[in-house]
Amino acid sequence: MAIDADIHVRLSPAVSRSETRWSDQTGNLPGDPLINELVTSLLRAHPEWGKRPWTLHSTSRARAGAGLGSSGAFLVALANLLLPGRDPHELARTAYDWEHRRAGRMVGPQDSFASAFGGLGEIAIGKDGGVRVSPLNLHPRSAAWIDDNLLLFDTGNSRDASRIAATAKLDADRRSEESSLRLARRRIEQLHGIRSLVPHFRQAITEGDVERFGSLLTENWALKSGMGRGISTPRAEELLADCLAAGAHGGKLVGAGGGGYVLASVPDEACSAVRAAMARAHAPELSFRLSRRGVEAGEGTLGEQVPRTSDGRAVPSASAQRSRVPLTGEKELS
Repeated sequence: MAIDADIHVRLSPAVSRSETRWSDQTGNLPGDPLINELVTSLLRAHPEWGKRPWTLHSTSRARAGAGLGSSGAFLVALANLLLPGRDPHELARTAYDWEHRRAGRMVGPQDSFASAFGGLGEIAIGKDGGVRVSPLNLHPRSAAWIDDNLLLFDTGNSRDASRIAATAKLDADRRSEESSLRLARRRIEQLHGIRSLVPHFRQAITEGDVERFGSLLTENWALKSGMGRGISTPRAEELLADCLAAGAHGGKLVGAGGGGYVLASVPDEACSAVRAAMARAHAPELSFRLSRRGVEAGEGTLGEQVPRTSDGRAVPSASAQRSRVPLTGEKELS
């Protein structure tokens, strides 16, 4: 599910040195060294931008490292700037290859594909690595519920999805061979359990059976949180319990776990109580709606100052380019 908490990326010529900048709604600059190094190498190797200094500036009203697929969305936006004219599938595949293969981060392709395509759909990842995206027929009740009754609350904790996955794998590697085999079988069963929820959620979405959303999210989280150390946290469990006590149908921590945002499915009559409970717990809400659009690009010349040298001459270079990409609100059920 793509949500309208977009990432905006602007690539523009600079007068002197090249630089990358990222900021979220709080003004934080998290700075992932692997991604920064990757971006720098991609731009320096680009036939156009590699010849001149540049500034790459990315902003979002959501926090980085919060389970909303910000790194995947950011790289889709960058691919859209560096490889104009490519379709969403090509952009998503390129962004995933950059992050997984070139940066060496332990991530799946679901973030980049959900962001590139937008809307709400089912993502099938084949054993050969192929990815198929099938948009869902969204029932009007489901569309309204997503916009008004799925609520996101910030735990205040950041984490790296790649590190969470790597930690779970390391835990398995440290066990005895017999214990590791049992753990591996259990994790496979849990993954199959998560996948088995897909047709139930697809049916609920297409038929407008919104009352089932909460229980499906809770069931997903019960399976997900049991898959390894660090996926769940006391803070997340506390917030989920508070949401349920205030009347939510169910919920989960989005993304890889370890921090980020709690997603709760809440009926109309309980929205005020849930929001009040989260305010008391100091968990700010990130309001959102479903983004039916995927990656978009556009020229960014209006109102921009032309970069100039110290003696006032215009720098001969391409005009600034912008790209926006929606973040992903839920991934394990895709």
